[in-house]
Amino acid sequence: MRMLNRLLVVAVALVTGTTFAGGQPPADPVPTKLTVPGLDCMSCAKKAGDKLYAVPGVGDVKVDIKAKLLIVTPKQGAAMSPRSLWEAVDKAGYEPAKLEGPAGNFTAKPKS
Repeated sequence: MRMLNRLLVVAVALVTGTTFAGGQPPADPVPTKLTVPGLDCMSCAKKAGDKLYAVPGVGDVKVDIKAKLLIVTPKQGAAMSPRSLWEAVDKAGYEPAKLEGPAGNFTAKPKS
């Protein structure tokens, strides 16, 4: 009976495309938020977003112009360098004031 249950679980996983490590569903990637005071319009957001998409591990970039936020989500299983994210926004011509993410909170360019 146990073997039948295991086969059933494997069959369901194959049909649904679900993969579980250790029996747990994969965790959702944790986003990093960058506060950018100069983020005033969609053109600014696009310029910064284009630079962020070039950073290794970046999966998605969302913007909240009213809150002056760039919300960067990593690809599943990927890690993003806080320094690389900060520098990408800087290269777009905007100075981040704060970065909050899984690697910590920063109010100056991170060292890594």
